[in-house]
Amino acid sequence: MTALQILHNRFRDRGIISGFALALPDREEYTPLVEQAKALGIEPVLFSSVKVLEKPVSLQQQRWGLEDDSGNDTLVGAAISLTQEQTGWKTLVVIPLANLLVEAGEVYGSLELYRRESFDACFAEERVPGGGWAVFSNELLIGLQRSHEDLMWARGGLAWALRKPLYPFKLGSWHCPRIRSRLAVDLRFNSERMQIVYARTANSDFATSSFSYEKWLANSGWENVYCDHGPLTIELEPTNDCSGSCFNCPHSSMQRECTQLSVDIFGRLAAEFSAGDDVGWILSGMGEPLRHSGLADILRQLDKYQVSLHTSLQILPEDIDFPWSTIDHLRISTDALAREGFDKVRPGCNWENIEKFLVFARERKKAMPDRFPEIGVSLLRHRLTEHHQQAFLRYWKQVTSPVFRENFFRWPFDLPPDPVQWFQILGEAEYGRSGSRTSNVDFTPVKRRPCRHALLSATVLADGSVTICPFDYEGQHALGSLKNHSLKDIWRSQSAQNFRKQHLQMQFNDDLPCVDCRDWYHPL
Repeated sequence: MTALQILHNRFRDRGIISGFALALPDREEYTPLVEQAKALGIEPVLFSSVKVLEKPVSLQQQRWGLEDDSGNDTLVGAAISLTQEQTGWKTLVVIPLANLLVEAGEVYGSLELYRRESFDACFAEERVPGGGWAVFSNELLIGLQRSHEDLMWARGGLAWALRKPLYPFKLGSWHCPRIRSRLAVDLRFNSERMQIVYARTANSDFATSSFSYEKWLANSGWENVYCDHGPLTIELEPTNDCSGSCFNCPHSSMQRECTQLSVDIFGRLAAEFSAGDDVGWILSGMGEPLRHSGLADILRQLDKYQVSLHTSLQILPEDIDFPWSTIDHLRISTDALAREGFDKVRPGCNWENIEKFLVFARERKKAMPDRFPEIGVSLLRHRLTEHHQQAFLRYWKQVTSPVFRENFFRWPFDLPPDPVQWFQILGEAEYGRSGSRTSNVDFTPVKRRPCRHALLSATVLADGSVTICPFDYEGQHALGSLKNHSLKDIWRSQSAQNFRKQHLQMQFNDDLPCVDCRDWYHPL
């Protein structure tokens, strides 16, 4: 069954529904979907695709890797308003076609809450992307369309306007079963990975009103299928060459040979994936990525992917054509606000380079906001930085307005972005060196969850080894090497599958460092 057939089948036998409508752009490629809707007795509502004002790249959640069901990145308010106008319905339940985890019973529960409390709108909460919906009143839609037509045609404008809010709307939140998946991933039907997951996990109830989101999470075995498909993130170490001697970093004691990733090996790695794959790349590791002589060529090959570069700017690219536009996120490790503190915690790194780059970034970001990365600065919390973390936060709060404070929306869209988009304090890692943390605060969550690095990330070291996680900085637990095998073959090997199985079951062999690991939560 198609996604439209599945969702229609879940709700069609419920008596309180007046009818179904499918809102979609008036583009030729949607013609088969229009015909499919008509065959099911669903009223198609076509809206003008040229009138939709798309969000700038810098404001899109996909760029930040934080997709959700808030509607702030997807909903076109005018399309929903047009549906209301065409149907005359007083209440509209909006379910994205990609949300195949929507549960009929919970939707009706939210409608009861919506009516009892006389809400203007009601949103589902506490569900993974792929299981949410929203309820809108006709008065809200009519009023916003008449008074803020430009905002209603802006992608995500409706959801932003309600949460801002522009007016004292009465908003409700439907708290679904407070059970989230153990893996914080996007389960919308929008990738090849999810096609495979749904094809292999859908049971006889999947396309009926008896479908249970909670039971599907618990019993379908979706986690194995999702993880075995391939890595969601490739954590790439271009080189382990580093000039710094940063506080508590194990680099100075590392026994691994100092080298850089072969351009040929990387070329074969990049050729394994296509632009349609839901994989992102993080360039980091135990060295300074910018010290790789061929980094520009590597970045050019990653132009179609989400790319994050973690750097301390030990050197600055001399090439005026350096492909900054291929990078989505550029995280600069500063650990200080001024050179004096910087030199104490990051000896061997270069404070002048950071100052020069931020001046350069300000001009480039202003000139080409969608073709320059979103820049963030980070402070690693440890014994030597405890005393100035508050000053770090106060300063950056004054000079920047991170886009996520506005729910990934700024109006109007052509407002110039800040040169620095975010700032963060990171927890100190142990790297398998028990007791090496010096911070007064332990960031490790009380309850352990399956490790994202083990289940969803492939860590590629500079010598081509594919190891279990970025904290295995010596590569002692490598699953294979790109010199001999493809990454996908290594990922789907029996040893790799057994390793992931241990993490899903939370039962580890004694010979794995995962048993006592306290770095599993780090979102590198």
